[in-house]
Amino acid sequence: MKSLSATAAAATTTTAALALALVAAATLPLVSSASIPVGHTAPVDYSLFRRSVTTDASKLAGATYDYVVVGGGLAGLVVANRLSANPNISVAVIEAGGSGYADNQKFVVPAANLYDSSVGTQYDWQWTTTPQQGLSGRSANWPRGKVLGGSSAINGLYYVRHSDLEQNAWADLINDEQDWTWDKMLDAMKKSESFTPATQAITSRFSVPYQASSHGTDGPVHVSYPEMTYPQVGAFLQSANNVGIPLSQNPDAGQSWGAFLATSNINPSNWTRSFSRTAYLDPVTYRTNLDVLTGHLVTKVTFNSTSGSQGAVASGVEFSASSGARSQPVYARKEVILCGGAVNDPQILQLSGIADADLLSGLGIQQVVDLPGVGYHLQDHLSTGVVFSPASSATMPPTSVTGNKATDSYVNSAIAYISGSNIFGEQEWTSMIDQMRADRDANVGAYDAPAAVKAGYNATYTVQVEKLFPSQLGPVELLFALSFGGVQVQAALQHPLSRGSIRISSTNPFTPPTIDPAYLSNPADMTILREGFKLARKLGSTPPLANYTSSESNPGAAVSTDAQWEAWIRRSVGTEFHPSSTCSMLPREQGGVVGKDLKVYGTQNVRVVDASVPPISFSAHLMSVTYGLAELGSEMILADYTRGMMPSSNTSAASAGGRGGASGSASGSGTGTGGSRGGAAANGTAGSAASNATSGATSVGAPAPAVLALLASIAVASAVAAALV
Repeated sequence: MKSLSATAAAATTTTAALALALVAAATLPLVSSASIPVGHTAPVDYSLFRRSVTTDASKLAGATYDYVVVGGGLAGLVVANRLSANPNISVAVIEAGGSGYADNQKFVVPAANLYDSSVGTQYDWQWTTTPQQGLSGRSANWPRGKVLGGSSAINGLYYVRHSDLEQNAWADLINDEQDWTWDKMLDAMKKSESFTPATQAITSRFSVPYQASSHGTDGPVHVSYPEMTYPQVGAFLQSANNVGIPLSQNPDAGQSWGAFLATSNINPSNWTRSFSRTAYLDPVTYRTNLDVLTGHLVTKVTFNSTSGSQGAVASGVEFSASSGARSQPVYARKEVILCGGAVNDPQILQLSGIADADLLSGLGIQQVVDLPGVGYHLQDHLSTGVVFSPASSATMPPTSVTGNKATDSYVNSAIAYISGSNIFGEQEWTSMIDQMRADRDANVGAYDAPAAVKAGYNATYTVQVEKLFPSQLGPVELLFALSFGGVQVQAALQHPLSRGSIRISSTNPFTPPTIDPAYLSNPADMTILREGFKLARKLGSTPPLANYTSSESNPGAAVSTDAQWEAWIRRSVGTEFHPSSTCSMLPREQGGVVGKDLKVYGTQNVRVVDASVPPISFSAHLMSVTYGLAELGSEMILADYTRGMMPSSNTSAASAGGRGGASGSASGSGTGTGGSRGGAAANGTAGSAASNATSGATSVGAPAPAVLALLASIAVASAVAAALV
């Protein structure tokens, strides 16, 4: 038994625990080569085998992986899971925030998104914008998830798909008919999804229509509804219909307009939040070809070659635990993949020398690629609520986490996407579109941005005015909320014509970038949002919803004229938490940052895979499309890996060795700075570090039957022995 323990590098304290750990390590790969959704059958509790997640930087420092993923948020964990499913591919993920495991209830209890919120805690980046002229000089708070799972761990759980019209408009902007069409995106979103219809407790109150063909059934992320609901939710939907908003019959198939009960990221087997950590990481943390480092910020992408005819070649990244700590390298044999989100991605690129030349020279940063669009095209949804006092507290939900799974599963999810013609009337909306069309050149010209970026603004502005606004799509979203003892009908601007930017002001990566969303800088945004709030008031005052309220408490009857509404909006609205487009997929001459293959222009092996990529804002929440984007991005990366199209890494990076892959040196030392940890040596023989471990090519493959039999017998014998003690 001692020799087996030594061979397996056992870290257990009892014979029984050792045997169970060995059986789990041997059998988990058989059923978990792909992600196991939460609630699905697994041989053991995978939380016991969280070997991949660490705060120990020495495990990554100086090592080489095939892929380095920057950011362990929603998209980053999707990419890491899909790539590491191939046992021959080694993957490192570096996340600035913590793992979140110590405070798991804050993330997995749906009601905790309101009543035990992570906003304002260590799990939130706690960013703020610059003072906004459109908000009467206010700075707006910008919460974003700083934890494994990113904002999917702390958001409101809305799983709302965008429309086929928007996705195909995105494809048209890059002249694509293959990779970024609605059909491809829908398949990718379905791939990530495991859908469960609403319970009878909900459908007995009101209809929740859906079409099974629009949903996936075996993906990692659970998509469902709360176990219970309240009568006001059905009343909201009926009142929406009573004011002329159609009820949607299939909002997930590309026609995402009208009123409906949205799906949420809820696992109906235990009524917990399903997010990218629980869906894509937790079931596969046993993988020996996957390492996830938390509590460390990637400070820059490093480059081996910056002058190649086909673009700069990234050698890896540097990371650090704090502003005063030493930066340490980790190397990428294949690619560096940025998944840090709409704020961190442009910040990292700019710090790495990929940005507008004037910005770089002003800060003394050596230019790698002159790419003026990095950080521009920023779009965000603006929102707040019209608040009503409840007529009775008897039908209101609790205002705290109760500990009852059914009660705590309730989250706000009734919404309506309102077309411009529904808001303004057909004739007035047509006149508004004509005016926006006429004002295009002046609005684009007033945008403070490089010429290429203005060209992209012109292109996306044109798409909005010519394709999106004349359609049934909603430039305004109405959201129903039973929160903190009040009844709210919120309004949120969905297709802003205003464009902002994210730009570094310091070479210190721990200094937050300058976030300027330029809210309401285009006057049409204010007009649309103002009329949206008027409709929110009307809906809240229309039966049957009005039967559940007594009076309007905010903004109140004193706000009635256009000027009063606009003043209230400027002092009240804030982010709906959907920033996007700062690394837009647009032609390079239009200020684009990535091409249709998600590679950063001017580089051979740096990609961006997250919500910073879509060139236009959607009439939807961003979670579902980001899952789909990450699935598509993973497929592209794996296709390139299979074809062997990626350039070979530089000599210094290759000689550093790595886990789970081919070492660039003749044999690995296993030290992390010069060897192959569990990988195959360059000459095809096992590196010295692998003498007491399986090779990278077999570390998560199917174990030999004899080994399984031996380990199973040990487990049985140990269990019997334990029982006899």
